[in-house]
Order: sequence, then structure tokens, then C-alpha cells
Amino acid sequence: MTTFFIRSLGCKVSQYDGERIAEKLKEYDLEENEDYPDLFILNGCSVTGRASQKARQIIRAVRRKKADCKIVLAGCEARLVKKNNENIPEVDWLLPYNDIDSIKEMMSALSLDIKCDNEAKITHFNHTEMTRAYLKVQDGCSQFCSYCIVAHLRGKEWSRPIDDAVREARELVLEGHKEIVLTGIHVGHYKPSLVPLLKELEKIEGLERIRLSSIESVEVKDDLIDWVANSPKACHHFHLPLQSGCDKILKAMHRPYLTKDFKNVVEHIRKTMPEAAITTDLIVGFPDETEEDFQETLDFLEEIKFSRFHIFRYSKREGTPAATMPNQISNEVKIARSDRIEEVWKKHSYKFAKHFEKRQIEVLWETLEDGWLKGYSKEYVPCKMQSNDESLRNKLMQVTGIKAEGSELITTKSFD
Repeated sequence: MTTFFIRSLGCKVSQYDGERIAEKLKEYDLEENEDYPDLFILNGCSVTGRASQKARQIIRAVRRKKADCKIVLAGCEARLVKKNNENIPEVDWLLPYNDIDSIKEMMSALSLDIKCDNEAKITHFNHTEMTRAYLKVQDGCSQFCSYCIVAHLRGKEWSRPIDDAVREARELVLEGHKEIVLTGIHVGHYKPSLVPLLKELEKIEGLERIRLSSIESVEVKDDLIDWVANSPKACHHFHLPLQSGCDKILKAMHRPYLTKDFKNVVEHIRKTMPEAAITTDLIVGFPDETEEDFQETLDFLEEIKFSRFHIFRYSKREGTPAATMPNQISNEVKIARSDRIEEVWKKHSYKFAKHFEKRQIEVLWETLEDGWLKGYSKEYVPCKMQSNDESLRNKLMQVTGIKAEGSELITTKSFD
């Protein structure tokens, strides 16, 4: 039997797409085997130059270790390589898209036998996460931020029909998933709108939690905030990508808001849900970001008090306007600024976790490592509890916070 292994890099959409490829290969009677794959697929990310570099490093390492293995590059990085007409000697096939026809073409080109008698049955979703599962409801982006290559690679925006998304969500719940994370390249542009979809999803019996992935602040409207605040299945967590706390830099990035607009949305969320987690993405070292500009960002971060950051050092992406902007920032300055932002993140993530000390919260346990159960609360507080009880994985449990340790909350079982 032909064996395969898929590794996905990058965002939740990339993780989801990798799982879809794996499921289709299993339907074609291929067997997953990480140690001895005949076919290795890297589902690559192109959001930064470092991500592209990492993809190539992994491909070279696989080729050195597994000389006879067929190597396929998939995902956004495959689209970028194809767009640039680039040749990567170690790669046997590019798989920019994961539709059935593209996978059939790949298997034929690589001389892999197709043994699926009924192609129409490829509708089952066997996601690898044991607790949280990703549900892609949207793809494509029309925003074209000046630094981002993704909009150039993903194409036109597309929204999944509500009934189709609900059907897959039911499959996920039947497989044992307790929490679903709605994801997409631009989730806030879901059509007709997110709230009708969310209201249908919350009707699914056995689904305990619904979490939103990244959504632009300008797309967080009153009806969405009200749903999150009032639905018993909604996670009180908004990931709002900021990118910069300086209006001059936001304008250069072609972001569709100013800092005052962003702040207004955060204040509205916190007025409705004082304990909601607000997390974000930040880019440091964007072209022409002066020390004064960076200080504005630091001041804004101190004001907003995000509970978690994803920090990216600006990376040139050929084909984007920012790549040719003057006054590019040195790597040394980017690293220094990233370190300074990380210090702010550590301080506020600790304070957010500490807020839940001596409080009862609900945790979905996901992993058991070295005598510690680990999982997340509805407010996206990373929690851990001493235990060796494997049966508690994928269980919702009421716990009490004992002590904040970094960004984590050490907990114990709650007793009535």
C-alpha cells in the first residue's frame, strides 16, 4: 500500500486544507505513515519570506533523509512558486489546489495507483485534532494590504453555503469534536453574513463551543458582538489583527481603519463582555517605521492591553507595493522591536491569566504531557492541571484558577 505524510505550515486555513488533502488520499486507499512515507506533501505558507524559507529547508531535509520519497509542495507556497515560474529541484510536483481533479492529476503524474471505486464518496472529514476542529467557511481576499501576498495567491472571495458548512460541522461533532473554530482567509467577509451561520451551528446537538478565528475589527458589528455575548456556545474571544498602532503606518499598509476606530470596537466588546480575550497580530519594522512610529505602537498596545500577540517581523514579498517602498528597516532593528513588543505581551498576558485566579472557569482539555493536562478556557486562557488521567482529554471541566504562571493558568478541579 502506498503511504503518505502531510505537514502543514502557517494559518488555520492551511491546517484545514492539509487535512482535506489527507482525507482525500485516504479515500484513494493511501495510508498515512510519518516514518516511512512514499509521498511527502508539504502544505506551505507564503505569508512571510521566513515562511517560504522554512518550506524550502524542510523540503531539502526530507530529500536528504528519504531519497526515494516523492515530494509535493502544496498550498499558498505552491501557488507562489507557480506564479513566479520558479523551479525547486527537490520537488516532484506542485499542488496549488486541493480539489479532486488536481489530486488525481498529481497521483497519475507520480505513478500512484488510484483505488477508490466511488469518487463521489469523498465527502467525509476526518480532522486530526482530537478536541478543537477547524471549519473553513470562506476563502480568498479582496483587501490587498500593501505588505501581503496572500490576496494575490488565494484569488476571488468565496463563501461556503450555510447548509454545507453545517453538514460538515455535524460530521465533526459525530467524530467527537467538542469545539469548532470558524476559519477563512477573510472570515468577516462571509456571505450572506456570519451571524445566520453561527445561529445554525449553535443548534447542533453535541457541539459545545464555537470560536471565531481572525476577523477584522471593522467587520465586528453589533449583531456579532451580541451573538458572542449571549450564545451559551460562543467563546468570548476576538482575534482582531491590528498590525500597527501608528496611523501613518496603517495608511501605508492600506489597512481599512485608524487606531481610534480599532479602539472603539475593543471598547464596545469589553463593555458587553468585560472578560473577553482580545488577541491580535502585529507587524514590526514596516518600511519607513521610525522610532517615533514604533513608540506610538507600543503606547497603543499598553492602552489596549491585548491578552496575546502574534508578532511578525516585516518581510518583503515580491509583487506587493511594500516590497519597493523606500526606507526599508534593517533586520537588527526589526529583531530589537520584536523583543520590545514581546515584553509588553508577556506583561499583559500574565495580567489576563492572573485575573482568573480564584475564579471558576470552564476548560476543554486537549493534551496530556508529562503529568499535566493542558487546554483552553472559553476566554482563550491557556490552562494546565496536574493529572495523568488520559480519560479527561477532550472533556469539558469546571476548574478553579490557582496561580498565573506566565501566560498560563494553573488550575485544580472545582467542587460545589
